[in-house]
Amino acid sequence: MTTRTLFLLHGAGQNPPVWQDVVTGIGAQRPLHAPWLRGLKPTDERGFDLAGAVADLVTVMQLRDLDVVDVCGTGLGGMVALRFAADEPARVDRLVLVDTPVVPPRATLRVQRAMLRLAPARSFAPGVSKETMLAGLDAMMSLDLSTDLRRIEAPTTVVSAGGNKLSVAAAELLVKSIRTAQGITVEVAATDVVRDSPQRLAEILNEVLAVAS
Repeated sequence: MTTRTLFLLHGAGQNPPVWQDVVTGIGAQRPLHAPWLRGLKPTDERGFDLAGAVADLVTVMQLRDLDVVDVCGTGLGGMVALRFAADEPARVDRLVLVDTPVVPPRATLRVQRAMLRLAPARSFAPGVSKETMLAGLDAMMSLDLSTDLRRIEAPTTVVSAGGNKLSVAAAELLVKSIRTAQGITVEVAATDVVRDSPQRLAEILNEVLAVAS
């Protein structure tokens, strides 16, 4: 049986290398693709667009001659993954949502935005500018994926950081609203599973993606 390709979608203010430790934990047996989200790469002047981000994933699949993939996203990347699975159910076998909001807490994001405007350039990840991170937060504030949840057909695993109350609450809503979903809380993760517990996330991915369709 051919191993499905896994798409890894980063969050706002992150870049594809944020997945490096997770990729190492997954091992070389699975083909992977970790693209920039539309409009969040410093050289991409298009701006973030959810429909466009989904269209980019379809384009990658067509270029690589992929019929079905697994998708894992965190934060804004999780929201893109969720919309992708809702709009393109035939293309997604397994869906993994990590620290992913359904309706982002706008008040919290506004506070984060105000703090980021004052942050020095050295505080951002390599390849991530202050402008693109602010654009990512603005994109999150404009999204509401609550109507997408009942359209999800793919078996879904929802992973949340045990130390992040907002992540845990969002996960509970996802598990309740997606009929195919199961939830896993990574208790040792303080705020961000990808960064705090990459090895545990790799173990979760290897476990749930190994299940036969």
